[in-house]
Amino acid sequence: MSALLVACGGGGGGESSSGGGGGNDSARGIRVLHAVIDGAPVDLFSSARSEALTSKVFFSDGKGYRSLPSGEQTIRISRALDQNNVVASLNVTSTGEDSFSVLYYGSFSGSGVQAKVLEDAVPSEFAGAAIRFVNGVEGASALVVNASGSAGAQQVLRGAASEYMAVGAGDVRLTAARAADGQAILSISETLTEGGAYTVLVAGEVGFYTKGTLFRDR
Repeated sequence: MSALLVACGGGGGGESSSGGGGGNDSARGIRVLHAVIDGAPVDLFSSARSEALTSKVFFSDGKGYRSLPSGEQTIRISRALDQNNVVASLNVTSTGEDSFSVLYYGSFSGSGVQAKVLEDAVPSEFAGAAIRFVNGVEGASALVVNASGSAGAQQVLRGAASEYMAVGAGDVRLTAARAADGQAILSISETLTEGGAYTVLVAGEVGFYTKGTLFRDR
């Protein structure tokens, strides 16, 4: 876990933490990207399995992938330790060899909470490392994101993911700004390994607290 730059009040730093612990070694299956800043920890269930896929995922928690049964199924996000308190429900079809991220975002006190299934389709070939951004920030309908050494900035809508950016392995600077006015949301450094693929979840609320969590995708 690495704590680098902390910014409250939307000061443009953002906090970084490296995640991905406790998941599958194969980096296949499903995980939760918890971006609801005022949300309780959650559990993830599938209609194809009786027990929870993953449990007690906190805001911006860095838990990794959990095995997902193949076939069509309904995925439920529920309040931790209360599986009848369902906060979101989605459908997904898995081959058993693919990977998904369930983005849980919004706020109970603001825009309301939502969930989307993102397919984690890592490019088959790239030089160095690859990284993408997921916009889970309250108060930013779109972000302009960039990684040092990449081909250039991308815009990513709230509730969506950018394309993977190819960057050199080693220390990489990751930045995000609100597209509407250029307000800095995140500026952190992470060390990426050769051949590694990553997702950085940008979460929090503009003007209050923002954070970036790094997940290992491959």
